[in-house]
Amino acid sequence: MEWITRLLNEVPGAGQYRAQLESLAREHSELKAENARLHDELAWFIPKWDTLDGDAVRTLEYLSRVECGHPQEIAKANQVNIQIVESYLVFLARWEYVHAADGGELHFNISDKGRRYLHERGLLAA
Repeated sequence: MEWITRLLNEVPGAGQYRAQLESLAREHSELKAENARLHDELAWFIPKWDTLDGDAVRTLEYLSRVECGHPQEIAKANQVNIQIVESYLVFLARWEYVHAADGGELHFNISDKGRRYLHERGLLAA
């Protein structure tokens, strides 16, 4: 509330707004505290919501076993349509479970996040 005192001293006629400014400062402080609490709460919930369906998990499992996977190889190994695999790879890359391998062709590697996901669910040995 130091800034309110400074404002009231520096701006003539601001004294009439003292109560409103103090009220706004208190509200701001309360909202910052609530925001921090909600941020902590969200951080606790996110891992519980962080679930993938079967084909996405099978894609991660496949990539955990190979150095670099191509969508056609993944589709063949998982016995699913290539478009499904490509769709999952886009989703998994967006959420950083996989990343595109270096080079001009469309190859993917599992990321550290993808490995953690599998490990936390007992689908990948340490």
